[in-house]
Amino acid sequence: MSFRNIPCAAALSVAALLCASAPASAVEVGGVDFAGSGFMTLGLGHMLGGTPGTVSDFKKPVFISDYAQGGVYEGKGGVQWKPDSKVGVQGVATFPDRRFSVTGQLVSRGAREGAINLEWLYASFKVNDSFTLQAGRKRIPMFYYSDTQDIGVALPWTHLPPQLYGWEAVNYNGVNLAYRGQWSGWDANANLLAGYEAKDRSGYWKVYRGRNNRTDVRWDNIVGGDLTLTKDWFETRVVYLQSKVRQKNVSGSLDADPSSPTFGSYIDADTSFSSPAGKQQIYGVSFNVDYENVLVRSEFIRIAHNDVMGYTDRAQILGVGYRLGKWTPMVTVSNYRSQAEISAGADPDGQEAHRTESLTLRYDLTTSSAVKVQLDFQKDRSGPNYTVDGFNRFGNARLLTATYDVVF
Repeated sequence: MSFRNIPCAAALSVAALLCASAPASAVEVGGVDFAGSGFMTLGLGHMLGGTPGTVSDFKKPVFISDYAQGGVYEGKGGVQWKPDSKVGVQGVATFPDRRFSVTGQLVSRGAREGAINLEWLYASFKVNDSFTLQAGRKRIPMFYYSDTQDIGVALPWTHLPPQLYGWEAVNYNGVNLAYRGQWSGWDANANLLAGYEAKDRSGYWKVYRGRNNRTDVRWDNIVGGDLTLTKDWFETRVVYLQSKVRQKNVSGSLDADPSSPTFGSYIDADTSFSSPAGKQQIYGVSFNVDYENVLVRSEFIRIAHNDVMGYTDRAQILGVGYRLGKWTPMVTVSNYRSQAEISAGADPDGQEAHRTESLTLRYDLTTSSAVKVQLDFQKDRSGPNYTVDGFNRFGNARLLTATYDVVF
């Protein structure tokens, strides 16, 4: 399957992607059309080397392939399958007038020990040919691949670059108004949203505080929007979001110092949300190219925080690939850096930073399935005070992964 044929950002919902990529089953009951489809990734990984030691209760070297779900490859256990493996099913019920529908999606992940999570459950009302009103549970559209991040066939990598695609919340509950139309020869897709997220037992904080940690997360007053413009072989996307952020460290903080500027004074080592809320403003832009056989993926994000949190996040990715029939080799570089806000008392030498260089080879088996092999070379570039027992918290890592991705 040619990656250019997958309408990732242009789709109003992930349902459009699955229906375009797989032979969804459908049945009509009482005038209501029910359609179902699904996706699966079987991922295998083996750590080839890196910085030895331990961090929290993980055996180094470590490579975090999915921060939000706690997907971690470790320097033990040989071949590992849990961090990137997942299976999901989706159903869409379309009512007789065709303007109203309900979409739901369930996903089971190896990183979550097979637990089944409700990722999507939203109602859509088509106001007219340009506007659709939606309400329920959806993805926070922080990134270009937010809507399709679980669907491996839609990605050029075995896993998304964690330097950019790695945050504590990925879904929200609320409302949004989606738009699609034509602007002077450009295909335009826009979205305005408002809502909140309440995430208990955050996988993100298990990465930093250990498997047995329970940290609950609240993102309140989420508002923002995104705009995607596409013309021929070029696509660009901009996004702005803001919210208030709180964490509740309920138990098991193994080696995290809650008073450290690395984690921010707004994180309480207790069981309340009584601390001052951090405020964040998220700015993102992406530029993507599908020109003949050339594939380019670039994305940049900046997350500014108020003085309560004391730092600013910056991340970027740049990937270049070339299609050779069913084969697509690709080279990707991704960077993340947390910049200390000195005025807030943060330690400029205690900030997290890392870079990964990836080599990926994809082979399209059919129009709805692919296999990929990827080498990741992670370099820890954190400040000298961002340490555990005198060593860099995560260190360097060399990881080999392979995936089989299919939609059905």
